[in-house]
Amino acid sequence: MATQDAFPWPPQPPPWSASPPPGPTRSGRRRKTWIIALSAVVVVGLAVGLIIWAPWHKVPVAPAAVHAQSPTATSVLVSWTPSKGGATVDHYLIVRDGKQVGSVAASQTSYTDNGLAPGTAHRYTIVAASGTQRSSPSKAIGVTTLAPSPVGLAVGQETWTTVDFRWSPSPKGPVPSEFVIYSGGTSIAMVPGTIDSYSVTGLTPGTAYQYQVAAKWGAQESRLSSELPATTLALPLQGDVPVHVVTTSTPGSGASLSVGQKWDDTWKFSSDCTGNKCTLTTNAEFAAPGFTAQPFTMTLTSSGSGYAGTTKAEVSKCGSINAKNTVTLHITPNQGAVDNGAWNAWSGTMVLSSPYVMASSTTFCAAQSWDFAVTGTHG
Repeated sequence: MATQDAFPWPPQPPPWSASPPPGPTRSGRRRKTWIIALSAVVVVGLAVGLIIWAPWHKVPVAPAAVHAQSPTATSVLVSWTPSKGGATVDHYLIVRDGKQVGSVAASQTSYTDNGLAPGTAHRYTIVAASGTQRSSPSKAIGVTTLAPSPVGLAVGQETWTTVDFRWSPSPKGPVPSEFVIYSGGTSIAMVPGTIDSYSVTGLTPGTAYQYQVAAKWGAQESRLSSELPATTLALPLQGDVPVHVVTTSTPGSGASLSVGQKWDDTWKFSSDCTGNKCTLTTNAEFAAPGFTAQPFTMTLTSSGSGYAGTTKAEVSKCGSINAKNTVTLHITPNQGAVDNGAWNAWSGTMVLSSPYVMASSTTFCAAQSWDFAVTGTHG
């Protein structure tokens, strides 16, 4: 009877077969499920966080264009274009020289910085703000406050050796500490800022000058004002002057000269003028027809609108005696004939007086006088 191979029961794995891994336990399955769930929560939480927090982490953007100008000596007007991009701006911060000096609402794009010193340099930046968020500073812009020059320079009075002039401080600046007066670009004087006029003395007659004024605040000085031309009065009469003399009256019958007799001569004038007056000196001569020319020198001083003087000269004779005549001269400029003090034409009177003269025990000459009209042209 054939025999069959016997098989063990229950069947056994062949000896070469690896043992299958044990099946998962209940606790292992729970751990895996928990890890998967936690990962899902983290991913969802990150996504939600990005959605919720991302807008609040936007930073405002600084204005791209900033401008500054100084409308007055103590203020600066800063302006800018609105910020674009980034968080919504709710206000702007104004920073001067690294320090915040003001802020304005987002609807405003300019700021006036007051209380500055004239002629000082500053740098401004603008920072955009959104809540507690700040942009980086804008590009810095430099500006220097005005140091305005005085205005309205005008000549007050000109004499032969002095010039008075005045000015006004600029309305764009505060009262300066000082005013500096310049002549020909050189500083000649300084006055307190409360003074608005000056008198220059010791000048040369008939000379043109140029004056300017600068304002000064401490160490800061403005530019020079516009030039003010001024010319001192010219000397009334100077140098050789043609003179025309006409006899207007004589002592009477038998006297030398007659009414209407006339002659031309040349008198030399020199003038010595100070701030408010001039003294004229004339080297002249009496050269009537038929007479030997007799020179005389006379000093004339101000008299009304003209000049007058008296001197002694031996012009007439009584017998063989030279009489000590008194010559009196009074001259005034013709109307419209004065150019900055200089006389271009003038007229006047000259009187020649002779005292009583006893020529000998039997000869004498009575006191008598002659009158003359004198005219001159000059220039």
